[in-house]
Amino acid sequence: MTTSDLPAEGQHDVPTEGTEAPFDDVITLSTSTGDDGVVTVTVVGEVDTFTAPVLRSSLDSQLERQPRELIIDLSGVQFLGSAGLAVLVETQKSARSRDVGLRLIATTRAVTRPLEVTGLIDLFTIADSAAT
Repeated sequence: MTTSDLPAEGQHDVPTEGTEAPFDDVITLSTSTGDDGVVTVTVVGEVDTFTAPVLRSSLDSQLERQPRELIIDLSGVQFLGSAGLAVLVETQKSARSRDVGLRLIATTRAVTRPLEVTGLIDLFTIADSAAT
């Protein structure tokens, strides 16, 4: 490589306008705890091979706190892949073993369809809002 192959000082060798890092902001998680001790994890974005570990880690952390109930709000999810389905099943098993109630808020076809097609929908309590 010669110095002529390098970008001039202060310049980029690749245009950066309008480009994004490949996996930036594909998923956003937020957690809230109600006065009744119910923890809600709200998921927005895509749950796939790249983002599922982030979701899993967050859900595991919440289950360690032994809440009365854990609600996973998936109403903002635009894509739920097999890795995301696996996280939900693992979370269901972990919640059951800890005697923690688990409920999914699933209001979009992007979430309900994969659960239905795989037959996993019967494993979960599905709600269309956080209200009991």
